[in-house]
Amino acid sequence: MQKLNPSMCLKVNRDTFVFPDSAKGVYLRNNVKSLRMEGSTIDRWLEKLIPIFDGTHTLDSVTNGLPDAYKEQVYKIAHVLYENGFVRDVSQDLPHQLPDRILAKYASQIEYLDHIRDSGGYRFQVYRHAKVAVIGSDSLLLSLVRSLIESGLPSFSVILTESHPTIQQRLNEMIAEARKSEPETKITILSSGKNSWRENAEPFDCILYGCKDSDLSQLRTLLAICKEQKKTVLPVTILKDLAFAGPLVSAESDSCWESAFRRLHQTLNEEGNGSHSLSLTAGALLANVAVFELFKEITGVHEEKKERPFYLLNLETLEGSWHTFLPHPLVTGRVYAEPIKDPATFLETGNHQQMDLHSLFYRITSKECGVFHLWEEADLLQLPLSQCKVQVADPRSEGPAKLYPETVCSGLTHEEARLEAGLLGIETYARSFGNDFFSEHPLSWGIGMGKTPAEGLCRALQNALHEEFVKQADHGVTKATLDVSLVNDHRCQFFLQALRTKKSEPEFFWGREVLDFPVVWVESNGKWYGSVGLNMQMALSRALQTAVMDSQNRETSHYPYGVVVSSITSQKDAQQKVPVPSFEEKPLDETFHSAIHRLRQNKKQANIFELHLEAIFKENTAGIYGIALSGEELP
Repeated sequence: MQKLNPSMCLKVNRDTFVFPDSAKGVYLRNNVKSLRMEGSTIDRWLEKLIPIFDGTHTLDSVTNGLPDAYKEQVYKIAHVLYENGFVRDVSQDLPHQLPDRILAKYASQIEYLDHIRDSGGYRFQVYRHAKVAVIGSDSLLLSLVRSLIESGLPSFSVILTESHPTIQQRLNEMIAEARKSEPETKITILSSGKNSWRENAEPFDCILYGCKDSDLSQLRTLLAICKEQKKTVLPVTILKDLAFAGPLVSAESDSCWESAFRRLHQTLNEEGNGSHSLSLTAGALLANVAVFELFKEITGVHEEKKERPFYLLNLETLEGSWHTFLPHPLVTGRVYAEPIKDPATFLETGNHQQMDLHSLFYRITSKECGVFHLWEEADLLQLPLSQCKVQVADPRSEGPAKLYPETVCSGLTHEEARLEAGLLGIETYARSFGNDFFSEHPLSWGIGMGKTPAEGLCRALQNALHEEFVKQADHGVTKATLDVSLVNDHRCQFFLQALRTKKSEPEFFWGREVLDFPVVWVESNGKWYGSVGLNMQMALSRALQTAVMDSQNRETSHYPYGVVVSSITSQKDAQQKVPVPSFEEKPLDETFHSAIHRLRQNKKQANIFELHLEAIFKENTAGIYGIALSGEELP
């Protein structure tokens, strides 16, 4: 708690509002908090003190000549206001040399700086001396220039990337108009000409770049040069119906325009032919946003965050919002696979604490720029199985990102269905980098993630087997049918009951094994549902789950747990039935070791990796794992 001293010059913040309270008191409110002060005369005290606390009087001069009791009351009230952020001490502000006419003309800008930090006059003076260049060639350039002039920047350079007489004439008119109200205006018009971008950028500390329906190579070249020279650059990008400002890129930030561009999702509007041309209003709106961000950066009142958002504008509705985004792994170069040479030791020494993944899924879901475009139940039927859909943005797109088809996952509960969809979504996302992870083309490979490392490894191997199963051109079953009457697994029992409720009595058959792993086929309502599993329990459960989902979703053609075919090569023999014994529940690490042992017996090589992508996955998951299967015999 800071003690007040007589030399303080207190000034009431402009966002302070005082509301009288009928119960002998007042309410004070600003943009951050509200406060109630009690007392039968407190309203009259504040009525006298608030006009005096204008930053021009010290506490000593305010209380000079007052009785001691009044002095004490003034200090008490001042202390409450100061501690709660309703007033600030301007006696510590850094000095400036701004003339009175500038202080009056740009009072709102200076007051904003005072409110966010302090030393508003000094910070605004720093802004007016900044070396800024704005680059472009069209109406967007005009909007950026006008916004810079209105922000209070008297001197900057305009670099034309193309020669347009009309644009140059409008620039000259704007400069002449600005000089009438502010004689210090010194705006220089330059041409990119024969100079390299390195030479063009050299004299400046900050650069605004307006890119409208043009080749992005110029922007990318400029961004690389500014990064090398540690300059601040803020692009405004308009491509067809896609319009966004930022992110602001500086030496201190981790933000990158290329990452933002790759993260943006393609939508129906963006895939059009640019039907919504840039209006003057839209251009002015984007320019104001960009210049305000630059204003905050130069004056030092920007929030101290390494990750900067971008502002996305809908050109049809003129609605806009800020969006944060993850650094793109193909831009940062953080895509690699780390071999796990001894999985047994890895599982023994690894972190066995289960991760809360739902919060992660929420963080990476955004219809504008998330890893997930969708992660929701939407209008899916929720009986008999709970269901959730996920749609992933393709990280291999150069920008904006294309979207993978939606995939529906299911579970016995809503939480399980959402977890399944989230896990599958990240596995689909990571799978896009398969060529980066696995330089040699394996027989099959799978990627898995779970609440624990053991679950992640099991899912990776299961997905590898599923891929191999799907690749089989000719699915077939043996003569033997399966008797599942002894199966006591609660999931299988639930799926069976769900099928029977729909008046379907399924039949079960052995399938042709995949790398010596069991395959189960379920025949129900004229269709065949097949799945491979790490063990018989998983194969049966996944095949049944696929059958239930198919009966529940008539329009869905792809299921993550198995395959659906209308006919199959089969040789039924009702006389030959193989009973399926009751299943014994085993820990996942034991299931994984047993599966690896089965691969070795089948003379197949399993190369196991921990996969590294964005830092958010490393920090908030039990790991993403990849397993590549090859036909090489083990020594």
